[in-house]
Amino acid sequence: MAKRKGETDEERMKEELKRGLRYVEPFVTALGAWPLGPDSATFLKILQPFIAPICFFLVSFTTWPGFYYVFFMERNSKRRLKLILPVLHSIFQLAQYIVVLSKMKNIRVALNDIRNDWMHTTEENRQFFRECAKVGNKIISILVIGVWGGGVAFRIMLPLLKGRIVLPDNTTVRLLPCPTYLPFVNEQVTPYYEIIFTLQALGGICNYIVVTSSTAIIMMISLHVCGLIRILRKKMIDLTEKSNINEVTIQRNIITVVEYHTKIKTFFSNGQTITEYICFLSLANSVFLMCLLGYGIILEWQNFNASAVVVYLILISTFLFSSFIICSIGQILLDESDNFAQTCVTLDWYSFPPKKARYLILIIIMSNYPIKLTAMKVVDISLSTYTNIVKMTVGYINMLREVI
Repeated sequence: MAKRKGETDEERMKEELKRGLRYVEPFVTALGAWPLGPDSATFLKILQPFIAPICFFLVSFTTWPGFYYVFFMERNSKRRLKLILPVLHSIFQLAQYIVVLSKMKNIRVALNDIRNDWMHTTEENRQFFRECAKVGNKIISILVIGVWGGGVAFRIMLPLLKGRIVLPDNTTVRLLPCPTYLPFVNEQVTPYYEIIFTLQALGGICNYIVVTSSTAIIMMISLHVCGLIRILRKKMIDLTEKSNINEVTIQRNIITVVEYHTKIKTFFSNGQTITEYICFLSLANSVFLMCLLGYGIILEWQNFNASAVVVYLILISTFLFSSFIICSIGQILLDESDNFAQTCVTLDWYSFPPKKARYLILIIIMSNYPIKLTAMKVVDISLSTYTNIVKMTVGYINMLREVI
């Protein structure tokens, strides 16, 4: 990146870091989960304590009245499966939101490490971070289009497209984005209908922010680890190429490599305490909702409801793409680990002095245990996991079609 006139190196690096996190910080800040520093705006410091209660209220306003209606008021099993979609999605996003808020300390530690890595490295190594950040920004920008496009279509467009429905007893019903049961309020009467519609739409926006910010956190941690692994590979290659220098310098370089490898493990161990729960909830959410959406498409096709079929197709494509993004991030991290392992086992270790070559044994052994994303240590996240998710979803849709 070109240096602007009058700009110091530190200011330029801070600007690059900010640009690298430009698709992460806004969404996590909107949830009140972004750690604010001493130089943060006073407005954000005042607003942050109120963000979480507001988001909890908006999501809960959709979740719990809808949960009561679906399980205690609705008697038709087919209709119940259709109505449970937004309720189930809200429950999963509420759980993810709680995880993100509970891991704010770990997020702060990860961000501090990322800042230090950007600020205290060579220009050549910083280029690895730029490349990884560029990939991450593209991924999140595509995810935003998919998630928000599908979400707005389901929460706002679908109820409005269906319009007013006249029942056999001449009662007119206006559809809401989500099912609800409010015992002391008639949701069909103005202005209660408009208020409830708006609150449910805002609750949906909170859900989409949670989806985007959760994936952005996974992306930020995983791709930064990819950058660190690339730097470590470069250090290992340089170590071999400079093996003809004196033993003291070789030992110093080996110590640097070992410490850097330990640093990567420590950073990812902290990041994994955040990502493993988010990955599990995200993939479980996608599997359940894609099953219900697939079943909903079958029902709406039978009812010749073209608008609902289109919206459901958009939504199922969104969840497929969301799962694909998470699995792709895991695959990228796994590929980088495999590349590092390949570098380790192909080192010209025999060119080192015998005593110094033994220091590399532990790193070579550790490289056989790749750094990888996991979903609560239940399943490894990779593209093979994505194919299993698709197969599982199709199987469950067929089961629902046969049983119900």
